[in-house]
Amino acid sequence: MRRLLSITPVCLSLGGVWRGLRWALTATLLVLVLALLSGCVINRSRYDTPQIPVSDQFSNALRGDRTIWDPNPEEAALAFWWRLFDNEDLNRLVDRAIANDPDLRIASQRVMQALARASQAEGGRLPEVQAPARYELEAPDGGIGARARGEDMEVGETYQVGLRGDWRVDLWGELKSLAEAADYELWRAVFDYDERMRQLTSDVVRTYVDYLTLNDRMQVAVETEKVLDNMLNGMLERLESGDATLIDVDQQRTAVKSVQADMPAIALEQIRVKNRLVALLGGLPDSVSLPGYGLRSLEKPGVKPGVPAALLLQRPDVRAIEAGLLSADANIDVARARVMPPLDLTGEFGFGSEFLEEVFMPHTLFMRFVANLSATVFDAGRRQREIDYSRAVYEELLETYVRVIYGASIEVEGALSSIDQTQQRLDLQQEATNAAQRAWSNSQEAYLGGVLDYLTWLDTARTYHRNLDDLHRFNGDHYQGYVDLFSALGGGAPLRAPLPGDGHRPRLDLASALASDLPPLTITYRWPPSDGWYRNKPSRKKRGFSIPGLGAKDDQDEQAWLVSLSGIHTREGVEATWRDLQTRFPAQVNGHALLALNPIPTLPPEDEAATWYRLAVEPFSQKQQAEAWCLNLRRAQTRCSVDAYDATAVIVGRFPWPDPSVPYPPAGDGRVPDQNTK
Repeated sequence: MRRLLSITPVCLSLGGVWRGLRWALTATLLVLVLALLSGCVINRSRYDTPQIPVSDQFSNALRGDRTIWDPNPEEAALAFWWRLFDNEDLNRLVDRAIANDPDLRIASQRVMQALARASQAEGGRLPEVQAPARYELEAPDGGIGARARGEDMEVGETYQVGLRGDWRVDLWGELKSLAEAADYELWRAVFDYDERMRQLTSDVVRTYVDYLTLNDRMQVAVETEKVLDNMLNGMLERLESGDATLIDVDQQRTAVKSVQADMPAIALEQIRVKNRLVALLGGLPDSVSLPGYGLRSLEKPGVKPGVPAALLLQRPDVRAIEAGLLSADANIDVARARVMPPLDLTGEFGFGSEFLEEVFMPHTLFMRFVANLSATVFDAGRRQREIDYSRAVYEELLETYVRVIYGASIEVEGALSSIDQTQQRLDLQQEATNAAQRAWSNSQEAYLGGVLDYLTWLDTARTYHRNLDDLHRFNGDHYQGYVDLFSALGGGAPLRAPLPGDGHRPRLDLASALASDLPPLTITYRWPPSDGWYRNKPSRKKRGFSIPGLGAKDDQDEQAWLVSLSGIHTREGVEATWRDLQTRFPAQVNGHALLALNPIPTLPPEDEAATWYRLAVEPFSQKQQAEAWCLNLRRAQTRCSVDAYDATAVIVGRFPWPDPSVPYPPAGDGRVPDQNTK
């Protein structure tokens, strides 16, 4: 059952129309005033982020005397923490992952979905205007039952055209809360993208460390097999001279075969690790080539003692839950507002007549205004249960928020402990390995001198190589501790502004956990070239683009072409794609340029930091040339398409190959200085 207040003046003269309209507006204004004076204010003015107590510093702060530096606000070392390992091959793998990871591209599309929903919710607060044009045929004329018995069937026709406006007055703040909830969901989608970036970078570095550890272990196995095989050959010579027995020879052959049997197991693990890495890079195994060196090619970064625990609040997974909390809080207001009676306003004017030729004549003008305020009398508690549901969702996210924050703190504590304990274990293992090496060297001399039996020598050889293998494994565990720490602190994700709104927000601390013997890292404008982003210049159109051999498109009959790359990318993705294509296709990209075009801004406070771009490569004067260029990329699992230049597209950045200001370091050299260091 619903009470319905309907005010519908229908006027036959223009003066009557205006009188009726004034009366309707007066009645509507009276309804609004009475509703506001009733004190039923539903929408809250602020949504607060719950304050979760965290420690000022971690209990497992590391000890050390390495150089410590604090970043300036312009520096972004934690977001690019993997560069502290000072390995160019690793940097290039991370670039390729950022440019091609399927899950990261999926996260980008989810941001676009959330952006569409946020725009849709904001548009729902405005009136909807339509331009109806209607033709109506009715028989019998006058409606059902209007025809008397025996009368002929008369047909009535009506022609009508005009404008109609519908507006739900946001009397209780429902539409405002819906728009705020959608905005927070957009922030949440962006933070989910950042979280995938955090996971991706840590997974790539972690897998790369595993692979280099296996390289070291394989090297130990090869060296061990070589030593034991040489000893076997010597044993066979001694057997012929009668200085050794068949038992000694078979024992030595057993030792050789045991080591050889370990090598396929290590090789199989290398294949599995490489396949994990290939999945992160968005390619196939034959498209990825990994180096053969070991962990010595990686620098060990320092860690600042007493990392502030408040840094955890910057983690993207924590901030995603924070945005979800505020969205759920706004949805509570939405549910509360829907209990109150909605006010819908409808206005329409136009021309209508039974004769088509009279449409648009003054006497066919009509106007209509309806104010509809309807209150629910009985709904079996459905709307109240919606409030309960929204509150339960908020409470669930609140508990999730607490769990994620404390879980992140535990991850950092565990990573700090791992670095500390594995360092101690590594030091002790180094001493054990050194002692085992001395014992093996001395036993070999004693055995050749005839003062030591063969079994003792064999045992010392096995002990040394087993300790050496353990040393490499423990060293890999130590590196993994650093990877876990940087990932737990939110490394790989950009620092973003506090969530919008007047409520309480966590304080974001830029304090860093990074220290190194190298200079501080910063993201400079040298890579890609400083000529890339058009920061201080208006965005360019493709119209009139300068292409070798071509003038402006409007001036010539020839068509210019470009190779469009799949997906959309943030600024970090644009730059990573530029470096990745330079690494994998140095000869092919030479003389071309990467275009960042058609920007899609998402979060106004973030501006360029939360803008996505389409990418394309230019210039191509012939379609066949562009198709051949794109085909080479497809063979390397890089998706692309060939498109004609679009004169309406906006170009906000252009990055030529090669970079004229920075010599690109050769691949495979892990000791090449990072081009992004000061």
